[in-house]
Amino acid sequence: MTVISAIKTIIPKVGRAAKRFSGKPLAVTSKVLGAATIASVLYDSHINGKEKAYSLERNNMADRYQSQYEQYMSMDKASATTAALKKWWFDSLQSTNIPNIIDKIKGYAGGFGSTTLSGIGKIGLSAVALKSKGKLGKIAGVALLIDGLKNILHDVMGIGNTNKKKY
Repeated sequence: MTVISAIKTIIPKVGRAAKRFSGKPLAVTSKVLGAATIASVLYDSHINGKEKAYSLERNNMADRYQSQYEQYMSMDKASATTAALKKWWFDSLQSTNIPNIIDKIKGYAGGFGSTTLSGIGKIGLSAVALKSKGKLGKIAGVALLIDGLKNILHDVMGIGNTNKKKY
């Protein structure tokens, strides 16, 4: 499921929830915050997965090409047949993309998984905010609101951040 299809699925649900909870702004706000938080965590996970996949692929490709080239260039015996076989083997290793694809999959899974696991608390609060109809859903919505405000004030605006560089 892509991020766009997930958003297309969530928006009508939020609209229906807003109609059901009209006159209850805190309940609607908690549902909206829950959906937005899940979308935010999944988007961050996707972006981090892509970055890790690219990084792992490039690093492993460089290491692999270097070791293949060193093996190709090393000649234990001066043999034209061995040199031709080494050239054929080096060229065939350079033309395959299978190790790169495997590195991309491993990198994406690692980046996506680690970011999703680090946001598991937010996902849990969001699930409670989306599914609960009573006070528990409202409490989860307030907790998400507080976490969002903390992120905006601390991470975006730098308020309370002791690691600020002063120029």
